[in-house]
Amino acid sequence: MCAVSLTPFVLPSLPHCAALGACLPPVLFAARAGTVTLLGTSTSLVVKALAEADNLEDESGNPVNLTIFGIAKVGLPSLVVGIVYMLIFSRCLLRDRGTSSTTTVTKNPREYTVALLVEARSPIVNESVTDAGLRQLQGLFLIEITRATGEVLPAVSPETLIEAGDTLLFAGIVETVTELYHINGLVPATGQSSKLAAERHKRRLVEVVISPTSLLVGRSVKESKFRSRFQAAIIAVHRRGTHVRQKIADILLAAGDTLLLETSTEFMERHGRNSNFALVSEVSGSQPPREDRLHMALSAFIATAMVLLATVGGPVYPLLTSASLAAAAMLITSCLTLRNAGDSVSIPVILTVATSFGVSKGLEVSGGAAELADFIVRIFRGLGTRGLLFGIYLSTAILSSLITNNAAVALVFPIAKTIIQSEGLNTLAALYTIMLAASASFSTPIGYTTNLLVDGPGGYHFVDWLIFGFPLQIVLAFVAVFLCSFFYQ
Repeated sequence: MCAVSLTPFVLPSLPHCAALGACLPPVLFAARAGTVTLLGTSTSLVVKALAEADNLEDESGNPVNLTIFGIAKVGLPSLVVGIVYMLIFSRCLLRDRGTSSTTTVTKNPREYTVALLVEARSPIVNESVTDAGLRQLQGLFLIEITRATGEVLPAVSPETLIEAGDTLLFAGIVETVTELYHINGLVPATGQSSKLAAERHKRRLVEVVISPTSLLVGRSVKESKFRSRFQAAIIAVHRRGTHVRQKIADILLAAGDTLLLETSTEFMERHGRNSNFALVSEVSGSQPPREDRLHMALSAFIATAMVLLATVGGPVYPLLTSASLAAAAMLITSCLTLRNAGDSVSIPVILTVATSFGVSKGLEVSGGAAELADFIVRIFRGLGTRGLLFGIYLSTAILSSLITNNAAVALVFPIAKTIIQSEGLNTLAALYTIMLAASASFSTPIGYTTNLLVDGPGGYHFVDWLIFGFPLQIVLAFVAVFLCSFFYQ
């Protein structure tokens, strides 16, 4: 989490947000963990890029050197303080409202009934429904459990224990079904998925609508030999606003039926224009996690090598070169596919980084940066170095709560640069202050991407962010300013 982007680590935790207080602390923890290295959040990379583009120098007159783990000296203690705050205040400041999965399901116009088998290796075995994160899934409801012995539990309580061999019957929207596919050891219970030739990590969920002229109309799934014909397993069927709870093999297909399929990545190319289907659409984010230990170990080794190379390689192997080599190694070793690589590129982040140079330079050339810097200096100069750092921190934090973090960094950077040059402020202290402040957007749900991710599933109100996040921001502000002034006098 500390060496890579924090967002992928927040996403898997969303299904486990069984209560309001269980959703916000993890995302705040992830945000602070992202400030332990330069790679933890894109805002740190924006600061690094701006500093290098402006040729900022340290006190010795050398180009400022922002290493991967340089921020850890101030970021790690800040993380510890944040964890302590969350452990102490999360239960008393955050009320348990929960979410209404049943309401969401019944109101959604397209829902499915999906049966999933719990394998013995699954981490949710011997956990309660609540602890397994299956109770408060947004838009999905666990309606029934069938034990391996044949015993059926139609009314599933939060305390019901999950056992190996259980068949879990869910009703809900397809977007949340994809979250279940990210839980190791949960596989479709139809029995047809295991017969697919494609490896599981190369499969996707696809929705197809049966066309009126389809040869499948009026035939059962079994009679149509659907799996062998299309190399796809039917996971669920949706028909005219209702989910079909009949055994998949016995369902008579009708025109307009929407089928949820598990299939290979080639399905779209092979059957995207098939006359049997009026519509073919891949479900976003439905790729199951890769579970083979060889590639997991190999990808971990490549990521570690990238960090070490960027850390000790100096100017020969800067971060960009190390990251490019690591990406190439991931592709060569099949740890990463070209499609995965393309999906991982965030165009908005790239555009933000690119345009931030123009915004910063424009603010500097127009004289706006000097005016704002002078305003901060007049207010906080009497408090000395720590006062100036607090002014920079406060400016960044306020902007980050109103606009995106990267945009806030682009606006504050030229102001901080002016203060560095006019007041002799330590360059590293100022830059690390900006990084820490930009990653402390806890007072509003719009401050950071991960805030928005948990805002809906957690059932938050705006006041919840203020009650829990604002005091934390104040605490971390004083901690960050003290640490930066202490280590970089």
